[in-house]
Amino acid sequence: MEVLLSSADLPVTVDIGQIEQVIMNLAVNAADAMHGGGTMTIETAAVHLGQAYAEERNGVKPGVYGLLAVSDTGHGMDPATRLRVFEPFFPPKASMARD
Repeated sequence: MEVLLSSADLPVTVDIGQIEQVIMNLAVNAADAMHGGGTMTIETAAVHLGQAYAEERNGVKPGVYGLLAVSDTGHGMDPATRLRVFEPFFPPKASMARD
């Protein structure tokens, strides 16, 4: 596991329990995707969202935001799984089992 934390102050508004659950789910999925080992990376950064970006997205205001990125060296999801990954109750592991 690799952790790359930003040196910038990143004040965020988040539900601690929800973000812990999200990170835990991503960690479990990463472990399942890295048969025989690999690296999971958790990274934070300060990102600036400009006016043009904000205008294209409802409710987004330009400014500096905290970014949380989680990645792994696993085999990834096939295109069909990626299309459905945010559906409620969709089990992506069932699709990955076909690999």
